[in-house]
Amino acid sequence: MFKLLVNHHKKNSFVNQFRQKRFELLKNGIEKLIQKDHFKILDIGGDIQYWKNIGWQHPACKIHLLNLYESKVPENETHQFGSSVGNGLSLEYKKGDVDLIFSNSVIEHVGSYANQQIFAGEVRRVSDKYIVQTPSIWFPLEPHSLIPLFQFLPHSIRALLIMTFNINYFPKAKTYKEAIKVSHSTLMFTHKRFKQLFPEAEIQVERFLGIPKSYTAIKL
Repeated sequence: MFKLLVNHHKKNSFVNQFRQKRFELLKNGIEKLIQKDHFKILDIGGDIQYWKNIGWQHPACKIHLLNLYESKVPENETHQFGSSVGNGLSLEYKKGDVDLIFSNSVIEHVGSYANQQIFAGEVRRVSDKYIVQTPSIWFPLEPHSLIPLFQFLPHSIRALLIMTFNINYFPKAKTYKEAIKVSHSTLMFTHKRFKQLFPEAEIQVERFLGIPKSYTAIKL
C-alpha cells in the first residue's frame, strides 16, 4: 500500500499531490524571474517525469537535467528539456551560466555529511537563485525504505536489515561493508542542519498532520 502512495510515476499518487502543491507555492516566484526570452533551469538529479507530473512549462524556459547517468530526452521534448552527465558535487558551471538551480530529493543521497556541504556549496557558487528540497527526518514514515522510523536506527542496525531484506529504495547488500555504504547513501535533515547549509535562503516547511514532511531552501 505504501508503494502506491509514493509512486512517483503515477500523477495523482500521494507523493505527487504533495509535489504539485509544493510547486504551486513556488510557481509565481519562478515566473517572476523569467523576464527574458531564454531562461535556463539546471535541475540536479531531475527527470522529465517530475515536470510532467507537476504540469508546468513556460515557453521561455529550458530545463537542463543533470544526472550521474545518461538521460536521453525524446526528440519532441528537446525544445523544453536538455540533459547531460555530471555530478552535483562538482558542477561544471560558473556563476551566471544558469538562471535558477532546482533540485528535488537529491541532497540527502550524496553519501556523507561532508558531501552534503559540498553539494550546497556548489549550488550557491553557481547561482544566486535556487530551490533545493529534501525530506524531513521527523516525518515518521521514512520515504526511501517505507519503514516507520527507519531513519533513526543506527547505521549498524540498518546495515544488517539491508543485508537481510529487500527494502524498497535500498538495494540488498551482500557484505556488511557494502550495506554500511548503502545505509549512508541516505542521510536526512533536521530544519536546523538544512538551514546551516543554505543560511541565506528561506526554509519552507511542508507539513502533514502538523508534522514536518519536507524542507525546501528557497532563494529567488
